[in-house]
Amino acid sequence: MIVPWRPVVFCDIGGSVLMLLLSCWCAHLAWQLTRSRPDNIFRNYIFLFTLAIVFFSISRSFGHLVKQILLLNDMPLIWQEIAPFSGALNSTAFVVIFAFGISFQRFQKVHNEIENYKNNLEEMIEERTDELEKSRNTLENILNNSNPTNITDLNFNMIRANDAYYQIWPRTGVEDDVVRCYDSRPGVHCHTDSCPLVQIIGGREVVTQEVSKQFGEETRHFILTARPFRDIDGKLLGMVETLQDITLRKQAEIALVESESRFRKIFESNPDPVILARMKEGTILDVNRSFETVTGLSRQEAIDQRPEDLGLWADLESQEPFRQTLKSRGEISNYEANFRVGSGEVRTGLVSASVLRVSKEPCILLVIRDITTEKAAERTLIEMDRMKSEFISTAAHELSTPLSTMMGYTEFLRNPEEFDSFSDEQKLDFINEIYENGESLSRIISDLLDISRIESGNPIPLVLQRCNLPTLLGKKIRAFTTHNPEHRFRLELPETIENPSIQIDRQRFNQVLENLLSNAVKYSAAGTEIVLHGRELDNGWEIRVEDQGVGMNDEQIAHVFDKFYRADASNTAVSGLGLGMSVVKQAVEAHHGTIRVESAEGKGTTVIVTLPYTAE
Repeated sequence: MIVPWRPVVFCDIGGSVLMLLLSCWCAHLAWQLTRSRPDNIFRNYIFLFTLAIVFFSISRSFGHLVKQILLLNDMPLIWQEIAPFSGALNSTAFVVIFAFGISFQRFQKVHNEIENYKNNLEEMIEERTDELEKSRNTLENILNNSNPTNITDLNFNMIRANDAYYQIWPRTGVEDDVVRCYDSRPGVHCHTDSCPLVQIIGGREVVTQEVSKQFGEETRHFILTARPFRDIDGKLLGMVETLQDITLRKQAEIALVESESRFRKIFESNPDPVILARMKEGTILDVNRSFETVTGLSRQEAIDQRPEDLGLWADLESQEPFRQTLKSRGEISNYEANFRVGSGEVRTGLVSASVLRVSKEPCILLVIRDITTEKAAERTLIEMDRMKSEFISTAAHELSTPLSTMMGYTEFLRNPEEFDSFSDEQKLDFINEIYENGESLSRIISDLLDISRIESGNPIPLVLQRCNLPTLLGKKIRAFTTHNPEHRFRLELPETIENPSIQIDRQRFNQVLENLLSNAVKYSAAGTEIVLHGRELDNGWEIRVEDQGVGMNDEQIAHVFDKFYRADASNTAVSGLGLGMSVVKQAVEAHHGTIRVESAEGKGTTVIVTLPYTAE
C-alpha cells in the first residue's frame, strides 16, 4: 500500500511544531517557578530539564525536516546513511544541553555569589570605614574634651597627647617633633625608680602619683594615673597617662587642715572646759586642757567615758532636760547646772552646746563656763542690797530717835511757860540729854563718813601721838560705868607695866573702844559683867573686850566685819547701823594692828585687838 507523502509530511511538521510549543510552554512555566524561588535548586533543575527538552524538540524537528526534504527529493539513500545518527544526535544534544545547563547554572550561581560577596564586601568596607571614622572622631572628641591625657612609648617618646594636656604643658617644638615625656613635663619622679613608665615596664598595672604645675602665683595640683598601653595581641607598647585636676580639692583639703588647726587651737586655748562627745552614746571623744585642769582628769581618762560615769554632773536630774532641749533645738545656750570637780567641790556652770558632725557622726560640742564666783558675787550683791535696805530703815530710826529727843528737850527749853516752869536742875538734865544725843548723832555721822572714805578707796587718816594706854583704858571704862549703871564693868591690867606708852590716833582709838564696849552693852543682858583686858606683848599691846551676852554662830562671825551687817537684824530693840565693826577693823588695820572675834551662841563674845608700839 502506497501512502501519499504530503499528509505524512504535514502531520510530522505539525507534530514537531506542537511538541516545540508544548516544550516552550513548559520552559516558561519552569522559568516563572524558578524566579519565584531562585534559591531553590530543585526548581532550577526543572527549569534546566525543560530547557533541554526544548532544545531536544528543536533538534528532533530539525532532523525530521531534513528527513522529509531528503525523501521529497528522492534521496532516501542519504537519509538511510544519516538516519542512525539522528536519534543519537538528538539524545547527545539533550544530554549535552542539560549538562551544559547544569554547569552554566552552577557557574552562574558561583558568579552571582562572587558578585554578591564583592558587593557586600564593598558595602562592609565602606561601613567599616565609616564606623572607623566615627570611632576616630569620637575618640578625638573624647580625648580633646577629657582630662589631660598623653601616650608614651617604651623609649619615653610622647606619641600622642590631647589639647587639654598641651594647654597645661605646651609643645616645646613643632607638631611632628619627637618629644621626651620628661622634657614635656619634668618632675621629681623623672629618671628615678618612681617614674610611672619604669613602674609600668616593671609590671605595675596602675600607677598613681600627685604632680603640680606653677601658673604665675597659682599652683595647680593633679592626680596622675598611668596604665599600660598594649596592642591587640597584648604586647606592651608604652603607657597612657591621665591627669585629673584636684586643685579645688587640694585647696579644700588645705582649708580643712587650716580649719581643723584653728579649731584645735581654739579648742585647746579656750579657758573654759570644752567637751566633744558622741550624740547617741554620750561618750567623750575629746577634751581640752582646761577640762583636765578643772576636773583633775587626764584626756586619756576622759575619752570613751560618759560625763555622768565620771561623776561630773552633780545633779543627774538636770541632765535629762538638757539632753531633750539639745535634741529638739540642735543647740542650747547658758544652761545652768552644777558640776563636781576633781577636788569634790560642786561648782556652778553655764553650759552652751551645739550639735555638729564629726566624720559623718552627730556629736555634741559643750562649753562650760564656771560662774561660781559670779553666782557668789550675785548672792553677795543681793545680800548687800538687802543690808542696804535694812541700813536705810535702821539709819532712819537711829537718826530720828536722837533728833526727836533733842527736838523735844529743845522745845521744853524754848517755851518753858507752856509746860510750867522747870527748875535749873531739870534744865541741866535737858541740856545733858541734848548733848548725849548730839554725841550719838556725831558718832553715827562719823561712821558714815569713815565708810564713805573707805568705799572710795581712801585710807582712814591718822593723827599719831604717844599716849599712855592704861590711862586711856581706865578713862573709857569709868565713862561706860557712869552711863550704863545696869551693867558691871571691870578693867584688868598687869600689875607691872614696863612700857605703857603707845603711838596711836587717840580719837580713833577711843572710837574703837566706844564701838566694842557699846556692842557688849547692846548684846548683853542687864546685870552681866563686861571685862576690858589689857596686856603687854613683845611688840605692842593686846586689848580684849569680853561680855556675857547672846554670842554669835560661825556664819555671824564670818560676816561681823561686813558693812551694814547686824548679827540679828530682826531685833530692832538693839540700836546701831551695822557700820561699827567695819569701821573698827579699818581703824585697827590703819594702825598696823589686827582684830579677831571669838564667840559661841549663848556664851558671850570676845573681841581681841593687837596694836604695835609704833603705828608708822
